[in-house]
Amino acid sequence: MKAYDLAPDHIVNRATRMMETYHPDLAKIELKLDILIAKSDNGPAVAVGGYPALACIRILNIKDRLKGNGDAEITIDVDAYEEMSSAQQDALIDHELAHLILCKDDDGFVKLDDVGRPKLKMRKHDYQLGWFREIAMRHGKDSVEVSQARILWNQDGQAFFPALTGGHED
Repeated sequence: MKAYDLAPDHIVNRATRMMETYHPDLAKIELKLDILIAKSDNGPAVAVGGYPALACIRILNIKDRLKGNGDAEITIDVDAYEEMSSAQQDALIDHELAHLILCKDDDGFVKLDDVGRPKLKMRKHDYQLGWFREIAMRHGKDSVEVSQARILWNQDGQAFFPALTGGHED
């Protein structure tokens, strides 16, 4: 069974800090962000596309906004979140906020919806990987898996694998 609750203040405060630090455009327009925590006693507490996730974000529809809900909603797997370091918690919330893009007109002004709230759209991940180890093993360099891995390594290896490329390492 899944159970949801409103996030405690310390999580809300962290999200506010991440928004002010890394997403000032969202902070400036006073984005209203609802944050839920989820628990599950069987299966993942949070899933995206059927896959377990640490958190997810969605843009709320106009009916929800009209009822006084937020502009967007983050749902966090609270058990996984509580096992993370403070820096990992920051990174997780920053990741979710990075999905939100403000819609602007040609003059750079934020577009508003019919209830006067900012229009948002979802930013997709820079990389979305779906790999089968057995296919990579069976087909090697001819597999989509190895091809995608090569692209990731060549384009952003230093960002994702700093210990292997001689880049920054914590």
